[in-house]
Amino acid sequence: MYLKTPKRYSKGRQRRSPLSLRWLWLWVLTPIVLVVGIQLYKRRAEFAPPVQEAISSVIQSVQSGVSTVVAPTATATENPTAKLNSAENDWREGRIEAAVNSYEVIVSALPNDVTVHNRLAYGLIMEGRNQEALAASEAAVTANPFSSDAWAYRSLALDRNDRAGEAIASALRSLELDPNNARALAFLALAYYSNGNFELAQSTSEQAINVDSGSFEALNVRGVIAQSIEFDREAARKYYQEAYDIAPKIPYLAVDLANILYTLGVSSGDAAIQTKNLDDAISILSDVIEVNPKNGLALFALGTLYFRGQGNFSQAAEMLNRCVDANPDSIDCNAYLGRVQSSLDDNESAIKHLQKAIDLGSQFPYYYFWLGRSQKSLGLCTQALPNLRQSRELAVKDEIEDVVSAADDLIRECEAATGIFSSTPVPESTAEATQAP
Repeated sequence: MYLKTPKRYSKGRQRRSPLSLRWLWLWVLTPIVLVVGIQLYKRRAEFAPPVQEAISSVIQSVQSGVSTVVAPTATATENPTAKLNSAENDWREGRIEAAVNSYEVIVSALPNDVTVHNRLAYGLIMEGRNQEALAASEAAVTANPFSSDAWAYRSLALDRNDRAGEAIASALRSLELDPNNARALAFLALAYYSNGNFELAQSTSEQAINVDSGSFEALNVRGVIAQSIEFDREAARKYYQEAYDIAPKIPYLAVDLANILYTLGVSSGDAAIQTKNLDDAISILSDVIEVNPKNGLALFALGTLYFRGQGNFSQAAEMLNRCVDANPDSIDCNAYLGRVQSSLDDNESAIKHLQKAIDLGSQFPYYYFWLGRSQKSLGLCTQALPNLRQSRELAVKDEIEDVVSAADDLIRECEAATGIFSSTPVPESTAEATQAP
């Protein structure tokens, strides 16, 4: 097909414009570029930092991208298997302290291993490290919210932290997950006891034994109920002994057995039985601290036995000092160390530790009395009076007559020494009233 070319595109017909646009743009832009360049040069100090910053930002962005692409290999973490095996061996052999140390190291590497968390929580309880035990038990529940044992150990940890109501709730949750968990029933009975629900404590402890007569936790708690609610010390000793025979490596079972042996020896009125039971109790506790040298429960029990049973103040002070070193926030270890130090005529040290026990929250009338007596011994009656009055008030509430009587005597003496008119009643003089607790 033939297409006719328009005339304006025909060869030899093109006409040139007298004014070239290319030259026009050259003459227009050249002055502008020169002016801008001169201004930039003159104000180079002002424009340089933003430009450099922008360039630096671009370079950093590129470097970040490159570093992400070629990121270094992550640092290898230690395989916890060897440490775990060591911890389990220590646990089986009764080296609870060493096992706890290992579990504390590896627990972060095994966040979902509920057995490790439970062992750590239970071990800390056996060392008297109750606040740390509660944190560990919470971690166990987080690791596996459907573990009945995790809720049971949490109940025990809450009970040891004086939170009986929450301990009851935790144990009941454990039983929802496993109604036949004797451990949970035992700890529920203990929480009921701490909460003042004595009938429930008694019936629940019996239920725990019926579910599993070989549960050392159930047998031990049944002993606590027999001793503290039923006032049957011999039955308590039987339960404690059975629990200890099943699990002799568990420290607190040894502590409860040793304490009941000493109590039975004193109450027997027979010097030979008293001496034998005391020797047996000290032997049992010595076995515990031989493999667990920082076990606070055993050290405290040994200290009190040396003090009350043997009158060996220096040996008692050694055990209680070790107890405070192992657990500086132990109310009982601080208080009894202070009591022993006052018997050694070291009242300044006694005041320090007794005050620490009270500062930690103790409301035990004996501790206030011992503190006030030590302060009075140093002539500090102004400081002693508030503590003596507080000990008397608490002792009246708890019906501890020997503390009330002894506190009255010291209050009158301090009021006389400081020129205060005494409003404290003068009781009839009795042998028990004059004997200091």
